[in-house]
Amino acid sequence: MSAARPLGFIAALDFETWEAQAVADALVGLGYDGVEWTMAHLDALVEPSLALACQQDLVTGGEQAVTRTLAAIDRAAAHGIAVVNLLTGPNLWEPGATARHDEAAWSTALGALERICAHAERAGVIAALEPCWGTLAHDAATARRVLDAVPVAVAFDPSHFAVSGDDIPALVRELGPRIAHVHLKDAFGAPGMEGEDFHFCLLGEGTVPWPALFAALDEVGYAGAISVEFEAYRY
Repeated sequence: MSAARPLGFIAALDFETWEAQAVADALVGLGYDGVEWTMAHLDALVEPSLALACQQDLVTGGEQAVTRTLAAIDRAAAHGIAVVNLLTGPNLWEPGATARHDEAAWSTALGALERICAHAERAGVIAALEPCWGTLAHDAATARRVLDAVPVAVAFDPSHFAVSGDDIPALVRELGPRIAHVHLKDAFGAPGMEGEDFHFCLLGEGTVPWPALFAALDEVGYAGAISVEFEAYRY
């Protein structure tokens, strides 16, 4: 891994119950360069910060999801956080969300992303979409639909493309100029529901081609932050 890329950890799971300073101290003490915060610490952000994972459901969440995202962008700007991580939704792991792939859902999500991107540009923050399982943008083809429609950057999480069976290094080379953040997460299985059809596993135990991924990141000159995202719940 290039020394130019800051290494972070996403402060999810039990970290969300800790005070923000305790999270930062623990991760820096373990050798990480910074924290990718979640919405759990939105009102208590501290340094060193690498990104903010907002990830609201822009399909199911309605206007409240957009409002929360705009507020998160403002908080990120106030704390010097350059990248806010977004999803399209629907977030199938959240209560009340159901699978949607219809044109009405696409219209809702793309309209929300247009507003969010415009707000982020005014705030000097990068809005970065993470193509994610279960959501409208979940594989290479659906990610391209979003990227063709709105000026959003990419938060590249290879685990979701491993599930969808896309060529991960080729996709890095294709999306390189728009990749603003990278997650380190592995997976194996097929599209469907987490825990049934696929699993997020320990790094190196899934199907992400890590050497080829890092080679592709080097090839496109990616020098931004990389965050470890631990979701191997069954471990």
